[in-house]
Amino acid sequence: MIQHLRNVLEPAELASLRAIAGRAQFVDGRISNQHNPLKNNMQIAQSDPDAIEPGKILRDALFRHPDMYVSAFPKNMANPTISRYEPGMKYGWHMDEALFPSQPPMRSDVSCTVFLSDPDDYDGGELMIAQGQHVLPVKLAAGDAVLYPSTTIHQVAAVTRGVRLVGITWLQSYIPNAQHRELLQQLEEARTIETSRGEQAELRMLLMLGSLRNNLFRMWSDA
Repeated sequence: MIQHLRNVLEPAELASLRAIAGRAQFVDGRISNQHNPLKNNMQIAQSDPDAIEPGKILRDALFRHPDMYVSAFPKNMANPTISRYEPGMKYGWHMDEALFPSQPPMRSDVSCTVFLSDPDDYDGGELMIAQGQHVLPVKLAAGDAVLYPSTTIHQVAAVTRGVRLVGITWLQSYIPNAQHRELLQQLEEARTIETSRGEQAELRMLLMLGSLRNNLFRMWSDA
């Protein structure tokens, strides 16, 4: 399920990330995927001291967002980094790696892009997510993020004007199956709708929805 997280970054956090990107050392993005000829972008070098702070800001902001937990059920998160696309740069159709060489290895279940540039500051650069025979273009407001299953085929369209700055990371979910995550999210939405009825809410319904959600989580999780 593709999920739009609004206002992930506070204005001060967004300003800090842009300032870091303005002074940081960017290197060829293929440093993290050396054998992929489709990848043409830049990212902050992991050896750069400026690589530490953006990862912390992005991680804290994402875990703070209330929709993160009911969308991704995060267990682990890869260290976030900033990617930069200048005119002519793109990332062709690909699928994210299944395992990251961390210790211990981390499975990628959910991919995440946090938009740092205002949409009007660049042309092109849409995140294109394939959905069967259709393609969903994603280009969000600065500070917003998109979550999508790491199993999807996607690309970043060529930037034709300006600079596209994004934060990127991947999550291992307690719920590996994307369909199971979607069903649990629907259950949580149903519980929220019933709760919003206030005194008119059916307590038995809330109990059953909560029980169903918890037992399915218990059944499907890899905790």
